[in-house]
This record gives sequence, C-alpha cells and structure tokens, in this order.
Amino acid sequence: MKAMLKRLVPERAIAWLRGRESDMKLRRETLHQMRRFRRHYARRGSMRREHLETRIMFFTHQIEKGLSHTDLRYGFGKGVLGQMAPLMEALRRTDPDAARNGVYRTAVSALHEYRERHEAAGVDLAYMRRLFDDRVWDDLTETDDRTGGVLAVRAADKRGNASLTFAQLMESRHSVREFADLPIAAADILPAVETAMRTPSVCNRQPTRVHIVTDPRLIERALTLQGGFRGYPTPPALVLITADNQAFMNQDERNEGYTDGGLFGMSLLLALEERGLAACPLNTMLPMRRDEATRRLLGIPDGEFLVMYIAVGRFRDEVRTCKSQRFAADDIVTVHA
Repeated sequence: MKAMLKRLVPERAIAWLRGRESDMKLRRETLHQMRRFRRHYARRGSMRREHLETRIMFFTHQIEKGLSHTDLRYGFGKGVLGQMAPLMEALRRTDPDAARNGVYRTAVSALHEYRERHEAAGVDLAYMRRLFDDRVWDDLTETDDRTGGVLAVRAADKRGNASLTFAQLMESRHSVREFADLPIAAADILPAVETAMRTPSVCNRQPTRVHIVTDPRLIERALTLQGGFRGYPTPPALVLITADNQAFMNQDERNEGYTDGGLFGMSLLLALEERGLAACPLNTMLPMRRDEATRRLLGIPDGEFLVMYIAVGRFRDEVRTCKSQRFAADDIVTVHA
C-alpha cells in the first residue's frame, strides 16, 4: 500500500505533508523541553540545596574574576557579596554538612582571599562584615582551604605545550582574560582551527562555522553586547563559533548544533593552548535583542545559532586567573551496571 501511495502521490506533496508534521512536532517537543527546564533551573529565591550551590558557584566565579585583574579595583563586588552572603547562610542551614561541602568551601576560600588582599592594602571591610552572619564570617576568617581565589599563569611555562600529553595539556590550560599587548592575525588562529576540524559531529555533517574578528572596534562592540568581559582590556582577537542549521534534517536535531559546536569549541581551546596562545571561552546565551544585534554587527547568517565566543591573545609574562575549582569525577558519575 505504501509503495502504491508513493507512486500515486507526488514527492512534492509528500515532502509538504512531512514538513507540516515536523513543524507540529518541533513546536510540541520544544514546549516540552521548555517546561522541563522551567521546572528545574536555579531560580532566584529557591532554597533547594542544588539551586543554592549553583548560585553560589556563579557568584564565587564573579569574585575570582575580580581578584584576577592586574589592576585590582579595591572594594569591587559589593553587589555580588550582598547576594552571596544570604545564599551561604541558607546553604549552611540546608546542608547539615556544609563544612565539607565543596561549593561552600571554595566560596569561603575565595572570600578569604578577597578579605586578605583588601586588609593587606588597608581597605576598610566594614561593608563586607555587615553582610555575613557570624558563622560564615568565622569560616572565611579561619579557613585553610585554598581551592578558591586566583592563581598565576606564566608565559614561560607555556613554551613546551606542544610536547605535553593530553592530560597535562588539559591540566595546565586555564582561561586567561588579560593578554600581551601584541597583535593576533587570523593566520595565527587558522592552524588551531585545522586541528579542531577532527572534532566529531553528528553523521559527520560538520555544522560548525568559525568567525574570526580582529578589528578592535568590532571586538569591543561585540563584547559589550556579550556582557561578560567587562573590566578587561579588549582582546587582540575574538572567535565566534556558530552552528549552521542547514546541516540538520528534522526537529529531533534542533539542539545538535550546540552539542557539535561545543565539542568543536573545546577542541579549539586545546589546539590554541598547544600552540602557546592564551584564550578564554565566553558564552553567547544572549537575550533575543542582543542576539539579533550581534548578528547585525558581525553579519551572521540567519540560519546559524551562536554557540560561543573565544577571546584569543598571547600570554603575558605573568597574569592571574580564576582557580575555578572542579568537582571530583565521583561527584558527577552515576554508574548503571
């Protein structure tokens, strides 16, 4: 029967019917995905332990970024501290073993460094003391944990990157946000892109597209729209990774571009590191207006999803960067045997 119908019904009509069916599935499944996300994301005000940890990690990273600036702006982050303090107090109430909670300990460690560096410079921290309850303040005063805060990255340590094992390269790579005052050309980045081309993609359809920006004015305007690079000098180069949706064939693949583009992004970060270039990934999960403004600014085709930016430059002799403590593998693995 199917074979007969295929002979009788023109291919154009079958394609139209299948397209209508796919459109309805896309709408239904996207709404289903939206509802699942809405049920579980870390809304402001939630007292669920996982949500408290998520927000504390976010603010810990903000503190670490502030501490990483070469020209430290003393007194920075008062708004961040104001949001962080009640979250940490709430986590202590929610998690009876908060003293061993890695998220809590790393936050306390970063705040300890914040306090130490301000006090060493003679800065009055009365504003900070008023925010934190006694138990949290005692913890950040007395901690010997050093998982939070910043560390030094040195150009001299990167000269042998090409001879490192994969594990060593992964361990030594850190996101760098301040670069040497030296130009970067597209030709400096292209060999790393060639290396990253070995990244797997769905059915080898290779949806990733790479936009390299070296015009300082364009970079500055793009990063203003991106919003997460404030306070740092304009990087010498900016790479935008996108995914071309023309590589996908049905509604089930609507998110595949983010997966393939993300895989490519990590490969590119490691390829840049191997070549002795400093880099920092930056998200492009932008509100609609900023997404559209970015597209207009950089001439991004309508069919491409923005996946991520990577700021690229050469290493300074020495620069600070966030420690960005990671979970242990045991913390994230579930074995189904």
